[in-house]
Amino acid sequence: MPIVTIETLSDNDYSTDDALPTPEALQSLADALGELFGSQPSGTWVRARQQQRAYYAENLIEVRPDMRPVIVEVLKSELDRGKDLELEAAAVCALVAQVLGRRTENVHVIYEMPARGRVAFGGKLVR
Repeated sequence: MPIVTIETLSDNDYSTDDALPTPEALQSLADALGELFGSQPSGTWVRARQQQRAYYAENLIEVRPDMRPVIVEVLKSELDRGKDLELEAAAVCALVAQVLGRRTENVHVIYEMPARGRVAFGGKLVR
């Protein structure tokens, strides 16, 4: 059930710049991440949102437009105990960077707390 949220930065008021992935890029990313996670069809969801650059900062540096940072949040029912999360995070980072045309050093992956028992689909908690 992984749900992946991709957040990119926009230089202006949510214009038609390349801040958001195209629908084709988003589908490509969903397919690649679904394969990485071993999901069945419709088992991995990917959504995109953008943040205005004016509302994003990193300490002690100026975030230049060419950096184009991306925040990737991954929500899974459980974090796989037997799987190396660092290897998976590196693979997620590489896929997002490749599909969105970004540098891997500017793609940041955040794993959310496991969804089991706290997220509901159609009113039914993930068990």
